[in-house]
Amino acid sequence: MAQIAITQNKLERLEAEEGFILEQLTRFLDLAYAQQQLLINEHRLTLAKKELALVKEKYTASVVEKVDVLLQKDAYQRAKQQLLQAQQELTLLRYEIAITLGTDFEKIVAETDLYKIDNFKIIALKDYLAKNSRILKINDLAKNTVKRQLLSFKNQSKAKLNLNLGLSSTGEKTSYSDSLDNQSTTWKVGLSLVYPLGGTASNSNIQKASKQLLSLQQSKQQQLLKVYTRAKILQEKIKLLKEILLSNEVQINIAKARTKEEKQRYSNGNGQASFVINAQNNEQVVELNYAKTAKDYQKAVLEFKASIDHLIR
Repeated sequence: MAQIAITQNKLERLEAEEGFILEQLTRFLDLAYAQQQLLINEHRLTLAKKELALVKEKYTASVVEKVDVLLQKDAYQRAKQQLLQAQQELTLLRYEIAITLGTDFEKIVAETDLYKIDNFKIIALKDYLAKNSRILKINDLAKNTVKRQLLSFKNQSKAKLNLNLGLSSTGEKTSYSDSLDNQSTTWKVGLSLVYPLGGTASNSNIQKASKQLLSLQQSKQQQLLKVYTRAKILQEKIKLLKEILLSNEVQINIAKARTKEEKQRYSNGNGQASFVINAQNNEQVVELNYAKTAKDYQKAVLEFKASIDHLIR
């Protein structure tokens, strides 16, 4: 019983540690995304600043109209506001994590590769969980404990037959000094039957233990279904997010090509400043979507590893 309790406590401790680690790693993924978001917005502001400077030069040379300058000024201010918003989100998140972990603000930097793709081995998920799930193992240990208790209660309710053996010696002499001479050995054999009367407490314990055992057996099936459902959904989610990431990469290439084309047309006098701005804004949006999808993918990977108890061993 003691060994079962020790093993069960160890598994429960691992389960709690895994939950804590998952929470902290998830926060660092949020941090990695916030850092990436800041970089994307910094890049957009740099482009807007360059475009505004070029438009002002062209306006001074009477090449473009006043409206082009106003459009670029508006684009610059929007990019600046988005950057400030990104800086605010990142700063607050860093302070939150620093306070939670009890460390310095300056040390809170995520070095995670947000765009890394994991290659999972294909496994028979349900069979694997049935054999290896930590939660199910805890259930089995609890059942073993109840089984031992039930056996003990049943033994207590049974009649007990005891065999009693006795040995005595009697001397023939009447005086104490001669009493050890001519000893006569006598064996005594007896049986005693003890049967618990009433047995109310014992029967009650047996019924309670039997119900508890049945409940654990039923809950194990529910637990297996729950952990399998969660793991399966996460497994499929990872596959879909991976496809979206690949699609985002294609979109980014298209967006960059479009921006380049619009700038070329505008430089040749065949386009409009608004087209260039829209193309640059679209490129920024696509890059942000790519980063967000990457964050969701990494979170799904962590959650999947936790659901199959691979986050910590």
